Amino acid sequence: MLNLVKKDLKLASKVQKIVGVLYALFIAGMGVSMPNQAIANLLYILAMMSLVFVLVIYTNGHDDKNRSEIILNSLPIDRANIVRAKYLTLIVFIAFATGIISLFSKIVSALYFEINGGVSLWNIILVFNISLVFYSIYYPLYYKVGDGIRLFNTVLWIVMIMGPSLISKTLKKIIERGYSDRILALDINRLNIYLLLISLIIFYISLQISKRIYLDKEF
Repeated sequence: MLNLVKKDLKLASKVQKIVGVLYALFIAGMGVSMPNQAIANLLYILAMMSLVFVLVIYTNGHDDKNRSEIILNSLPIDRANIVRAKYLTLIVFIAFATGIISLFSKIVSALYFEINGGVSLWNIILVFNISLVFYSIYYPLYYKVGDGIRLFNTVLWIVMIMGPSLISKTLKKIIERGYSDRILALDINRLNIYLLLISLIIFYISLQISKRIYLDKEF
C-alpha cells in the first residue's frame, strides 16, 4: 500500500509545472496583502483547497489516462489496499498543500507586507474539515463512474478560478445585510474542532463505501 502512495507522491512532484500551483500561490499572495483578516482567511483557504484539488486530479488523471487500475489489478495486490492508498495519499496532499501555502504566506508577510500573520492553525484545520468531507463524497463517485467524473472536475476548477470574485461578492452581501456581527459572535474555533471529529468519521465511512464499490467493480 505504501508503494502505491509513493507512486502518487512521485507523480505529484511533477505538478509544479502546472499553472494551478502558481494560481494557488497567487491567491495566497492576495490573502497576505489583504488588511481585512476575514477576507485574507477565505483566500488562504481557497488557495490550500485549490492546491489539494490540483494534486488529486493530476494524479488521478494520470492513472485514468494510463489505465493504471487494469495494471494494478493484474498484480498480486489486495484491491482494498489500492483504495486505502488513495485515501492515505489524500491526507498527505492536504498536509502538503496546507504546509506549503502556510509557509509561503508567512514568508511573504514577513518580507513585504506585515499586514496580517498569514495562515493560522484554524485555517488549516478548516481546510482539513472541508477537504475530508468533500473527498468523502468525491471518491465513491470517482470509483463508481471512473472517467465520467472529468466533467465534474472541469466545472469545479472553473468555480475555483472564480473563487476570489465570488468571495468578494459574498462578503459584500453579508456586510450589507448585517450578518457579519452574528458570524463574528460564533465560536468558530470550537466548532472547527467538533467538525474535525465528524469529518474523520465521514472520511472513514467513505473509505468503506469506496472499498465496497471497488471490490465489486469489473475490469
